[in-house]
Amino acid sequence: MSKKAAVAKNSEEKIYEVGYHILSSVSEENVPKEVEKIKAYLAKEKAVIISEETPKLRPLAYSIKKAFGGSYKVFDKAYFGFIKFELGIDGDIINIDLGMRNNESILRYIVIKTVRENTMYSPKITVFSDKEAKIKTTFKEDKIVKAEKTATIEEIDKSIDALVSEEV
Repeated sequence: MSKKAAVAKNSEEKIYEVGYHILSSVSEENVPKEVEKIKAYLAKEKAVIISEETPKLRPLAYSIKKAFGGSYKVFDKAYFGFIKFELGIDGDIINIDLGMRNNESILRYIVIKTVRENTMYSPKITVFSDKEAKIKTTFKEDKIVKAEKTATIEEIDKSIDALVSEEV
């Protein structure tokens, strides 16, 4: 594949991820049916599923209210899952969003544009370390006290530049 073809292909690809909470009032045996409804919204727009996580019942960080015909019900837990998918040039993300919004079994959802790579297991961020810093040791009341040299702004900038150049 030529470089131009690869660039054209990448500009046509749209990778999205939908994260969702299914109501905890949905029985565990009906959760797969709700996931199939979500997949139907994607299939209708000719989306290709890249990866997904089966929903698991999890406690929510905070209680969420949902209106049901004039009254509210409060939820403290929900089934959380996600689906990463590729949407072709013919697909419309707005229709997927509308399908999710109108599904009464969905407590909350979010649709984001993302990358194809698996972002769940990203590399750990390295902690700033100044290899040239000299540690001064002093004795105070029979205890060893270590005083580290504080880094200057220039040293921090150099370290950041070095870290960024390593990742590229």
